[in-house]
Formats: sequence, structure tokens, C-alpha cells
Amino acid sequence: MNVVVRRSALKMWLMAMAGIPLVVIALDILTRRRISSALQDLLFTPENIQIYEARDVIWAWVMALFGGFLVLMGLKELFVPTKVVEGREDGLALKVAGPFRRAPVVPWTQIVDITSGEMDDDGVRIPLLVVKLASRQGLPDRPWGARWTDERELSIMATDWPDEPEVVVEKLTEYAVWLARRQSQEQTARLWREE
Repeated sequence: MNVVVRRSALKMWLMAMAGIPLVVIALDILTRRRISSALQDLLFTPENIQIYEARDVIWAWVMALFGGFLVLMGLKELFVPTKVVEGREDGLALKVAGPFRRAPVVPWTQIVDITSGEMDDDGVRIPLLVVKLASRQGLPDRPWGARWTDERELSIMATDWPDEPEVVVEKLTEYAVWLARRQSQEQTARLWREE
């Protein structure tokens, strides 16, 4: 039994969809220019037609690359979502080291408390999963998708999670209690066998 928090499939699908218009417009500018020419005819009079310059082609390549990245990343996350937080027997795996890196695992003995919280970012409420630790050992100084809000308090942003942080806290707490109870029962059984 593990507790796993992945990114929201709906939000990842929307991210993939956001990249499609960028790719379509970029490909139009780089090839036949049917859409952009039709828009140009609608917006400008024949004597004020805008000509394409080298910078337009450069911007088209930038849009194509960025849109392609959004589509590929969104589809990857849709079909193979990243485990952002995972409660396992050896500890709490937190995907805060950055993309393409393994999630550092914080042993349960190093976790003091897990709570939910929120942060105000220019009037926008950002839900957080707050992990209070005994030490920062093994965790990056500049976490990816998280912030150090105190010397030993890591706040993980939960804006793209399907569950609210309160639900995740409850699941992780139940899992930690279940794990501690199981380990206690195993140790008791081992003591009885030794006698």
C-alpha cells in the first residue's frame, strides 16, 4: 500500500491543448501562410498590407518549438503522469529535485509534521503541502515546484493536483499510522519468536 499524488490529468490535457494553436500558427507562417494571409486580408487594406520579415520566421520557429514542447509534455503527463508525492515504506518521495531527476526520499523518522497551507502570490491563492522536517539532508537548496518557507519547512505547490492538500495530508497521515502499526506488530512478533 502506497500513497501516490500525481498531477491532474485534466490540467495536463489542457496544457497539451494550449500548445496546438501555437503549432498551427507557426506551421502556417513557415509554410503556405493560408491562415495568416486570410487574417491579413481581414485586418488590413490592400495598400497597408504587412510584409513578412526574418523576425516573423524566427518567432514562428520559437512558437513551433514552444507549442510542440507543451503538446509533448502535456501528452506525456497525461499518459504517464509524474509522481509528485509518494508515501512509501522507506519514506516520503518528493519530486522537488527537478525534471529528469529522481525524487529524493525523506525517511519517516526525519518528518516532524505534514500539514496543508496556502500562499498568496499577488492575490492568487496557491494551495500547499507543508512538510516539516528534522533536517534538510538530501533535499535541494532550490527545490523545483516547492519553496523553503522556514529553515526546515518545505512547502510544495499543489495547484496541479487532482486532490486538495488537506486530502493528501489525511491520506499520508493514515498511511504513516498504518505503517508504524505494522512495523510495531512485526517487531512484537519477532520478540515473541526470539523468546
